[in-house]
Amino acid sequence: RLGVDMVKINVLAGAESIGGNFVKIEDEDRILIFDQGIRFDVMDSYYTPFITPRSIAELRSLGALPKSEWHRGVREIYISHMHLDHLGALSNIPEKTNVHLPSLTIYESFEEKWRKSPTWLSLIPRKYFINLEELKPLETDKNDVMAIPVSHSAYPSYAILYFGKDETILYTGDFRVKSFLEEEDFIKIKGGIDLFTYLRENKDLRIDTLIIEGTNIGSSRPPITPNEAAQMIRKLTSNHTPLIATLHTLDVEYAYFLAKLSAELDLKSYIASEHIASFLEKTLNRHLRPMVIEEYVSYPTFLKKSTLGDVEKQSIILVSYREVVDLLRDVASTEPTLLKEAVAVISEPEPRREEAVEYSVFANWFLRLGVQHYTIRASGHYYPYEMKSILAKIKPQKVIPIHTENPKLFSRILDRLS
Repeated sequence: RLGVDMVKINVLAGAESIGGNFVKIEDEDRILIFDQGIRFDVMDSYYTPFITPRSIAELRSLGALPKSEWHRGVREIYISHMHLDHLGALSNIPEKTNVHLPSLTIYESFEEKWRKSPTWLSLIPRKYFINLEELKPLETDKNDVMAIPVSHSAYPSYAILYFGKDETILYTGDFRVKSFLEEEDFIKIKGGIDLFTYLRENKDLRIDTLIIEGTNIGSSRPPITPNEAAQMIRKLTSNHTPLIATLHTLDVEYAYFLAKLSAELDLKSYIASEHIASFLEKTLNRHLRPMVIEEYVSYPTFLKKSTLGDVEKQSIILVSYREVVDLLRDVASTEPTLLKEAVAVISEPEPRREEAVEYSVFANWFLRLGVQHYTIRASGHYYPYEMKSILAKIKPQKVIPIHTENPKLFSRILDRLS
């Protein structure tokens, strides 16, 4: 390419941490931000359940939130998905700015919950200067930005493609190569084809700079794919029911898979979580709509309701991490026969720090109540062994690692594959 590069890319946060991404793109008179998340590694260093943040200013000063000066001159912020390590605190944005979110409906549901929180979470949704806009998949907007659907453990999730004046930049956000969804279901739920299908169908597109996440670089976690997790869960349901499955509220892909599996195996499916129900009723088709257990879902819903006493043994029960222990205690005290052959599948949330999940506490309750449990985690992020295939499909001229605790290893892998 001839001439002087006009595009400047600054990774101001996330280069050496999982979460807290803040990518600043300067292209002549245009300044864009991709994500502006909370750094939970910093939060863990200064706060406990008993020591909590006092203000946004305190979080900024510690480096848990982006510095106010990073936003100077910025008028457009793009959020890849709504895990807090990417969404951040909208109250932290100090200038008049358009914030492009994956889903206004889902954001508003979370905002209502955060506002009522007695913790620091109530600081997150306060909007002083911002205007919210919803991303539209596979459409190039006024800023020459396109949101492309990707598979992740949050719904919706996008990669952000920027068609700059002299450079095309792809920021992956968080993504995995394989999904719990079949292609037809993915398109229906996500509103369009996935990133790699888009690249395959647009062979003339050239990616100058790829900004790619590396959550699992250096991790020793077993590389379990959604398909392998699905096989394990099918095996369990053939020997134990009910199956109690925990999941993150935003993990619609996994929830959809569980609802579809229950229909496939002729099992009933139930939801024991208000927020899971509110998200799923917007995405599940009429053939896959589970019932809600009314003791845990109080808001008006078109989903059919059931009482805890009417829950059938041959079933799959979807519940959030924060509510699973209450569900177990309620069942043990009112419907103990349901637990005789029950099995629990714990799917670790991502980001785990955001949920503050204590697995030892879960394990103690399962053991006390005589329920066998398994941890089955299909990561919402690609695995290192998939890097070669990913680069072959994207074919970038330059790669910038982000969202990793092991940047040196990441760079070594990239050098080896270049």
